[in-house]
Amino acid sequence: MTAVDRLMEGAVDIHVHFAPDPKVDRRAGALEIARSALASGMRGIVLKSHEYPAHPVAYTVAQMVPDLAVIGGITLNLEVGGLNPTAVEATADMGGRVVWMPTHSAEVDRKRRGLEGGINMLDPSGRLLPEVYSILETIKLHDMVLATGHISTKESMALVDEARDLGINRIVITNASTMSFLTGMTLEDMKALAAKGAYIEHCIHAMMPLTYRQEPGQLLEIVRAIGPEHCIISSDFGQEFHPMPAEGLRMGIATLLQVGLDEVEAGIMVKENPSRLIGL
Repeated sequence: MTAVDRLMEGAVDIHVHFAPDPKVDRRAGALEIARSALASGMRGIVLKSHEYPAHPVAYTVAQMVPDLAVIGGITLNLEVGGLNPTAVEATADMGGRVVWMPTHSAEVDRKRRGLEGGINMLDPSGRLLPEVYSILETIKLHDMVLATGHISTKESMALVDEARDLGINRIVITNASTMSFLTGMTLEDMKALAAKGAYIEHCIHAMMPLTYRQEPGQLLEIVRAIGPEHCIISSDFGQEFHPMPAEGLRMGIATLLQVGLDEVEAGIMVKENPSRLIGL
């Protein structure tokens, strides 16, 4: 068994997209993706949709692939009402585990794409909007995972500060290395957020030719600067032009091993930390 085979055994990918999707073509449906992950020896996957709650899909697939942990949640984009406490509460009551703050509906994400409007979670004084506090209370009550989505660094800092003050312990900075391209998040920002108790997620997606072509060696330097104990490696795959998420994760791990990541560091980021984050 090779090093990457050993690392895939028990790996958890916290960022997996699936069909159907109302806006883009996806590589496969959730059931096929789950079966592929199980065949690769993985322990679990987290399904994510930008447009609709993924937990009902995860619940159904988990019954069909019982040897794999299949987890879902909700992304607070305009399609679910934006910063909608009621939608978060419904997801929590059904057993959903992850709440992503706005992604494609975030003001900073829309501005990057030349679009107006979007959701900013801060009021003019820099304080979080009242509905965000309601959402955080539900996350705390149900011990859910708070994920930052595509919001700005300023919003992320305020959100993580408040979450920690409320006693929320499961926090992840969504695809942070990708956000360096999208919003200008810096290494120092990532280190500051890690110091506040958040896991810093790095996605294989960022290294791909049709996305940001992040150099694997650069990603390794970022991980080492933050500390693997504070980082998670995931795929963010599901695009039709990328490998299946399980194979993409395997490919990404193997690539990082080639540029100097050691097996112990990789195991922390693809097994221990994501399992701890989602409570496996």
